[in-house]
Amino acid sequence: MNKIILIFTAVMVFSGCSALSGPFTGYGIAWHKDSKITLVYLGARDCHFCNQWEENELQKFLLSKEIKQIEFLKIERNTFRRNLQPDDFPDDFKWLYESVKMDNSTPTFAVLVDKTIVLKIAGSDNWDKKIIPLLTNLIEKKSAKRD
Repeated sequence: MNKIILIFTAVMVFSGCSALSGPFTGYGIAWHKDSKITLVYLGARDCHFCNQWEENELQKFLLSKEIKQIEFLKIERNTFRRNLQPDDFPDDFKWLYESVKMDNSTPTFAVLVDKTIVLKIAGSDNWDKKIIPLLTNLIEKKSAKRD
C-alpha cells in the first residue's frame, strides 16, 4: 500500500500536478469565495509553436466565456534559447518560478487556483486535450462553490 502511495505521489510531482488533499478529489484545492483561477502561459517570440498557438488558439480563447472567469498571465521571452529567470515573472508570481522546476520548454502552461498548481504542462498539443477541459471543470467547481 505504501508503495502505491509513493508511486502516485511521484507521478503527481513529475506531472506537475498538486498532490495535496482537498474537497475536490485530484485538485487539492480549498475553495473560498474569492478563489482565483489563473492560466499562466510561458512562451518565446522565436518559438514556432508559440506563435502558431497565439495566432490560432489564443485568439479564440480571448473571445471565450472562460477568459472572463479567470486571470490570464502571459510571460514571454525574446528567445527560447535564453533560460527562464525569476525576473521574467511579475512579483506576485515569483513564487511560481521558485516553487516549481520551471523548464525552458515553450509553450508551457500552468493552471493555478490561488497558489495551488493544478497542472503544469508543455506543448500546444495539450491545449484542447488538457488545458481547456481542466479550466472548464475548475470554473464549474468554483461556480458550484459560490452557489
